Amino acid sequence: MNRMLSTQAVRSASYDLFADLVYARSEAITRGTTVTVTGLSGTDWKQGYTITEAAGGTTLRQTQARSSQIQFTASQNAVSFDRSGRATNAAAVNFFIAPSTDYDAHAVQDYQRRCVKLDPSGRPRSIEGVCT
Repeated sequence: MNRMLSTQAVRSASYDLFADLVYARSEAITRGTTVTVTGLSGTDWKQGYTITEAAGGTTLRQTQARSSQIQFTASQNAVSFDRSGRATNAAAVNFFIAPSTDYDAHAVQDYQRRCVKLDPSGRPRSIEGVCT
């Protein structure tokens, strides 16, 4: 049962992140300005993140810290989308989400892990397993 719960927590976090990245990109295009998604605690996105508009500093959306026992880290602490929807980061950004090893005493399998990749085009994609 614990394995199923941890796997579902990972899936939920990855679906939410994917949707929020699409939302931020869409808002950047719609508003014609830069929109930034920033982790609240550096690259530990489990602590939550905000989506803000650069022009007025308006917070468009904010997620709270996740209470589930997962790892949720990113290769960068922020991602920005320009008015054309392209990611302004120099390199692709990877978000790695997996069950916490403290929570799941069994070996974590690839099907339990998720990687959300954001390439410079600004379109996210989600894959099962580790980020490569």
